[in-house]
Amino acid sequence: MTNDTEQDLPKAIAGIMVTLPSLTLRTGWAYLKMKKRAQKMSKVIERKMVSEGMPEEMAGRLADEFASGISVHRWMREMNLPFGGGWNK
Repeated sequence: MTNDTEQDLPKAIAGIMVTLPSLTLRTGWAYLKMKKRAQKMSKVIERKMVSEGMPEEMAGRLADEFASGISVHRWMREMNLPFGGGWNK
């Protein structure tokens, strides 16, 4: 039984190596699109808040906070993953 497992290991590793770059690229592309949309929406939100009478400085800070919410580092920190200890600081 160990012999079958040992023979399957290279196939499994090869499968992962073939799949990982594609998965990484698709995930990265989706993240970049989401980040860009958040930046556009933060500008819309800021303009709307200012037009409703909020001071420009405060509206700018709130809009920036909205846009910065799309952050991989922040997500990793909030998930409290064991290997993310360096990001918790």
